[in-house]
Amino acid sequence: MTNREISIIFSRIGDILEIKSENVFRVRAYRTAAQNIMGLARELSDIYAANPEDLENIPGIGKDLKEKIIEMISTGKLKYYEALAREFPKGFLDMLSLSGLGPKKLKKLRDEIKIKNVDDLEKACKKGKLENIEGMGAKTQEKLLGAIEHFRKREGRMLLPEADEWAGKIVSYLKKDKNFKKIEKAGSLRRGKETVGDIDILTTAARSKKAMDRFTSYPETESIIAKGMTKASIQVTEGPQVDLRVVDAKCFGAALQYFTGSKQHSVEVRKIAKGKGYKVSEYGVFSVDKKTGRERMAAGKTEEKVYKKLGMEWIPPELRENRGEIEAAIKGTLPKNLIKLSDIKGDLHLHSVASDGNARVEELASQAKKKGYEYIAVTDHSKLIKIANGMDEKRLLKHADRVRKLDKKIKGIKILVGIEVDILEDGKLDLEDYALREMDIVIAAIHSRFALPKEKQTARILKGLDNKYVNALAHPSGRLITRRTGLNFDLDKVFSKAAEENIFLEINTHGERIDLNDLNCRRAGELGARFMISTDAHDISQMDLVKYGVITARRGWLERKDVLNTYPLEKMLKELKK
Repeated sequence: MTNREISIIFSRIGDILEIKSENVFRVRAYRTAAQNIMGLARELSDIYAANPEDLENIPGIGKDLKEKIIEMISTGKLKYYEALAREFPKGFLDMLSLSGLGPKKLKKLRDEIKIKNVDDLEKACKKGKLENIEGMGAKTQEKLLGAIEHFRKREGRMLLPEADEWAGKIVSYLKKDKNFKKIEKAGSLRRGKETVGDIDILTTAARSKKAMDRFTSYPETESIIAKGMTKASIQVTEGPQVDLRVVDAKCFGAALQYFTGSKQHSVEVRKIAKGKGYKVSEYGVFSVDKKTGRERMAAGKTEEKVYKKLGMEWIPPELRENRGEIEAAIKGTLPKNLIKLSDIKGDLHLHSVASDGNARVEELASQAKKKGYEYIAVTDHSKLIKIANGMDEKRLLKHADRVRKLDKKIKGIKILVGIEVDILEDGKLDLEDYALREMDIVIAAIHSRFALPKEKQTARILKGLDNKYVNALAHPSGRLITRRTGLNFDLDKVFSKAAEENIFLEINTHGERIDLNDLNCRRAGELGARFMISTDAHDISQMDLVKYGVITARRGWLERKDVLNTYPLEKMLKELKK
């Protein structure tokens, strides 16, 4: 377990003991220990591995807490904490995460109006039940309802774009202080996972204390969770928890590798190191003298040197999920031209005011030119999606004529005209072939009947892909990360069909999609399929979301050659021809 995880458990034990009206000194002991552990520059697991007795040298850690730390490091859990937690109804302790609701108030709510969870609390607030409780009242109810709303919004993990935006703002804030030298995002954010928990930032600084002061003074800080000489954690108002670590420049690469993860990747790296006689930690790669046990630093300044010392190529962060990347790095078979954002030459799925978009074609073209694109495709909805003002054949052909006239008029970019056409339940397309054949690109999609059984859904998609005018399959799984699971169909059959028919599978970044996801990209690529990365933008600002499609493609081991819209215009048009 990490310091943070251990600190959270000790802090929660302190809260539970206060709710139980236990001795105030015991409560204070756990909270003091939690705070001191969070501020440590070194992981407790490393201190324990070097010398377990040194745990008692940490302020606030006596024999009893030392034994509990050892149990957590060794087993990943604490029986004492689990026993305490079982004394309360499920969801009760979650209420301690609500802003403005501490152990004393929570105890009073439990004792006086039998509150068991967030749902109970929300109902009680709406019914005005807190107004008659001493020390609470109408204002408390109002604040708690706001806290509950915020709790529900951030329950679980953030979507990658949201986390990236927060991290970007905080990094920009830190960079304004010249005390900071290097600053890098770490953790699951740096790996580009589609959802992110806490945000991790790693830095070097001339003066560590000044760096901590600057970080904890971030204007949108709601609370300072912990603050030490080299590590601090803050809770951002209406945002995530952010952890900052200051490390020495000589071990920055090792620390960046360590705190980027993933856990499974790091475990395998340590195994490789041990087999070569090295020890790896956030402080570097060390050779260990077998006779004296003395350690000597062998690498650590850069990630490249860390991996090289262990006989590997540098592994891009997005690949570090223990999915074969370590073996490939040893053999020298990692993807050589992993796709980059700068490789993208156009966006082939955009919506205009002709259906449910907010931008005119001229505005889409202007934004694309600013991004340095060579081409775009305007691909509005077909008639099935009435709520999106979908077009029938007659409207589509008139629309195509208007777009082509604009293409001749607007210089510096090629404007293609296409359609996002629905695959109906029986597998037929929503528009007749005579209209589809006039399009530069036809993107088939499913927007209805999501719950069909696997066999029927698979047959439906396969039949849709049989149409000779279809060039791409939009957001193939149909999932929305936090709100809707994907379609139930045979992925391998659809991916293989796409490969056979030269139909491009879309990596769609609109809203909560990121669809296909990284694992599906990897599998589809193995089956010979190719891809296009699209924003499905309904507003010009959404065109910037293409970066998250690129990140997903990288996590799926895709190279530049695998993605249609990395090709120059003429080659891209040639690839569209079936």
